[in-house]
Amino acid sequence: MKYEVVERKPRFLSKGDVSKLLGFPLQDEGAELSRRMFLFSVFTGLAFVDLRGLRALQIETNSEGKRYIRKARQKTEVESLIPLHPIAEQILALYTKEQSRGDYKIFPDTMSDWKLLRHLKAVGLACGIRTPLTWHCARHTFGTLTLEAGVPIESIAKMMGHSSIASTQIYAQVTDQKIAKDMDRLTKKQLSKTSSFSQER
Repeated sequence: MKYEVVERKPRFLSKGDVSKLLGFPLQDEGAELSRRMFLFSVFTGLAFVDLRGLRALQIETNSEGKRYIRKARQKTEVESLIPLHPIAEQILALYTKEQSRGDYKIFPDTMSDWKLLRHLKAVGLACGIRTPLTWHCARHTFGTLTLEAGVPIESIAKMMGHSSIASTQIYAQVTDQKIAKDMDRLTKKQLSKTSSFSQER
């Protein structure tokens, strides 16, 4: 008996959800670290294992003074080349001020993976975000939002360290579905305002 392989749709945050996460006040250090790591992944596309292992020497500067991450993805061993978004730069600055030279892990190993995830889920609930926050969700958010912003799929594949562009195509499918749903909502909203199309001249 053959079973059909069903490809799961990636869960991702909307721009509005990301804004909620950026602006929500937090007092707990563990929750703050989880949020910063999650947002760093949202704006770089790094998988959790690569986020955990990110080191200072993997942050490079090009001839134009722009900084980027150059790192082989642990899962595929494919090199990722990721220009740093201004928000990612802001987060990075919080962990590089005191250690400006040499090589070191960017994010501190002060909590277990399980505790980081527990804090992350609590932050999502506190922000009123309906989509459960996971590290996969952060990476999927990067893939989806960059594609929606018009970044070529080949560039996204390179940034995400995909071994094949086929892995990146799922974000194109999700974006197409979102466009269709948005159009449906717009159509329904317009139809509710006008009962019929006037053909009078």
